[in-house]
Formats: sequence, C-alpha cells, structure tokens
Amino acid sequence: MRMLIWTPLNAAELQKSMHSGNAGPAALVPVQSGTVLLPPPGTKLSEAAYMTNRVRKLGRGAALAVWNDEAALLYMFTTSLGRASMWGSREAVLRLSAQAKQSGPVGQSFDRATAGMVDLREKEKWQLDAIDKLTALYPAASRKGTLERIRDFGNGRAAIPDFFREAGLHEVAQVAELTEQGRADGVLRTLEPPRAQLWPLWLIFPLIVLSAAVTVMFDIPAVVYYLVVVLLLAVLAGLLVALRRRLVRTKPINTVLPVIPVTQGAIPTD
Repeated sequence: MRMLIWTPLNAAELQKSMHSGNAGPAALVPVQSGTVLLPPPGTKLSEAAYMTNRVRKLGRGAALAVWNDEAALLYMFTTSLGRASMWGSREAVLRLSAQAKQSGPVGQSFDRATAGMVDLREKEKWQLDAIDKLTALYPAASRKGTLERIRDFGNGRAAIPDFFREAGLHEVAQVAELTEQGRADGVLRTLEPPRAQLWPLWLIFPLIVLSAAVTVMFDIPAVVYYLVVVLLLAVLAGLLVALRRRLVRTKPINTVLPVIPVTQGAIPTD
C-alpha cells in the first residue's frame, strides 16, 4: 500500500510552515505544480488525513491518495472534509480501507456495515462534485479526462497515476509510479509515523481513582479532590502537547521533513 499527498504550495514554503506548525513527519518532493508529500510507512489513514487537512490550511487545498495493486482511494480537501473517489471492486476497496486504517475486527465490521457508501461513486452528482473539488485545487485540470477516469471506478489498477495524468498533473503521476517502485523507501524508512505517544492517557484514570480513594479515606473536602482532578487533566494536556511537539517541531527540519531531490521530471531518489 502507498500514500501520497499533493498540494499546490511550493516545497520551501510548505516545509517551513509544516515545521513551525508541527505537521509531519513526511518526505517532500517538489514538482512544478506544487509539492508531493510521502508519509512514512505505518501511517494510518486517519493520521494521513489529519496531515492533509493541516496542509490544506497552509495552502489552497490538498489531495490524499491511498492505493495498492487492486484498489485506490482519493480524498480531495478544499474544506476540512475530504470528498472520496474510489476505484476497484467493492471487496478490494474494503480491503484497502481496512489496511489503510489498520482496522481491527470491530473496525472491519463497521466498514462492512457501511459498505453502501462505496456505491455513492456511481452517482453523477458525487462524480461531478469530485471534479469541482479538483478544479478548485488545480484550475487547469482537464474535466473531461478526469471525469472519464472517475467513471471507470471498477478499474482500480493504476487509478492514481491515471487520474493525476488525466488532470494534467504529469509530475505527480510520475512520482506516484516511482513511489510504487520503492524509489523513496530509503528516505521514508528513516521517518517515524505521525503518531504521538499516548502513555499519559493510561495513567490519568488510575490517578483520578487513587485521588478519590485518598479523599474518602482521609475525609478530605470534595473541593480539594476536584482541584486535584483539574490539575491532573492540565498536566495530561501539557504532556500530550509536549509529546506531539517532539514529532516535528523540536527536531531538525531536514530530518523530519526531508526534501527529496528531483531530477528530470520529479523522480524521487534515495
């Protein structure tokens, strides 16, 4: 499975804004139409969508692509909610979704219970809305070619490169193809998934219970207990923010947001 994010914002400005805004980690590939971001291996779909939305706020929008050999998902973010286009059989799309989400049995059951959402791709309004979002991101995009590829939703093979190529984003399509070949894997393996440590969450509940027990045992006024709980929650929030900042902001910019050299039409190299 592969992921990429495309935005019209140039790489130099995007790298600086992502570092100061604590967005990432990711590898940045400059292209003529903006920048392609490659999330690290192990990134969940929710984490990639969060990163895409952060990038959207920095630029004029962003698109998130997720694909494998049999299916593809493309989310175009012009607002905080991305509109999805899907290619491949229903079963292939569900398998890709579960893989991208890293879903357990409960998550997979939920996906199957809501599998009817896949059928929305057959509706003309859904298809035209996707084209409207594309042209909002990239006004020069070809509506006819991309609409034809969206309507060929049963064919999941090479859907992402095909779509970007039909849109006129040839360099983005080429980066997608070369990413499939593993041309950027050497750089991506050095990056951590955009996942902050959450161990403080496992401590907070036992500490609150312990505080309640001490309050009862020593007949401490309830107001003291409430103050202790508020203090514990404040410490928890502070720890989570500090751990989140360790992902990007406190590290060297070229370590967590490396710019992959581009030569002869956006070829990522190790």
